[in-house]
Amino acid sequence: MASLSNRVISIYDRKTSMRLAPAEWKAVDTICKREDIKRKKLFEIIDMNRDKNLGLTSSVRLFAIIYYQNSIMRKQQHHHDDSLYCPIFEAVRGII
Repeated sequence: MASLSNRVISIYDRKTSMRLAPAEWKAVDTICKREDIKRKKLFEIIDMNRDKNLGLTSSVRLFAIIYYQNSIMRKQQHHHDDSLYCPIFEAVRGII
């Protein structure tokens, strides 16, 4: 099993730590690159929209799962008009 990697992250104007497995950090970074968004901004969006009964780390994990699941489902459904589709906000809806 991969060990968790602890990183200090900055959201809003505060620092906090987050422990994710290397594959989870890679997934987050891939989402950020794909969506052209900074990791800090993504974490802020997730934090603002998460269920307050879940911690930020759990919310980030859940967000990544939902993001990738939605991505697979959209490919299978062959959507042609993606002009109004925003993968980040679709995934955020799943963590509320």
